[in-house]
Amino acid sequence: MSEPIYFYSKTTEYSELSNFAPFGFEDEGVYWPTAEHYFQAQKFPGAEHTEYREKICRAKTPRDAKTLGRTRRIAIRSDWDDVKDGIMLYALRKKFACKELRQLLLGTGDRPLVEDSPSDTYWGRGRSGDGKNRLGQLLMQVRAELRAAG
Repeated sequence: MSEPIYFYSKTTEYSELSNFAPFGFEDEGVYWPTAEHYFQAQKFPGAEHTEYREKICRAKTPRDAKTLGRTRRIAIRSDWDDVKDGIMLYALRKKFACKELRQLLLGTGDRPLVEDSPSDTYWGRGRSGDGKNRLGQLLMQVRAELRAAG
């Protein structure tokens, strides 16, 4: 098996794979500065949360967007655990539609992609290394889709 590519912070190689990387995209007439901004805002659907989604979209940094998305002063959507992977996949497809990022992702070949987050055992591998790495798995799915599309 090929050597994995570990990504996490903006100081490491392949930092562009991170949701915090400053590569935005437009969706339904709204420009999202990062995939993290988009992802966090999707926790709050419906007209009653329009202002809060806009606040997340305008957050100065992806870390600020994540903090806003983690609030529980406003209830998140009840089906979040069921839809979060699909929402992340959608955001990644939008992000990697950019030619520069598409080439970067395809350039990783067949190497496993691993989010090296020490604290996240769902999206990353966690401190012990046995996390689910869902972000890495979804990135590899997008890479396969891009490869198949030619």
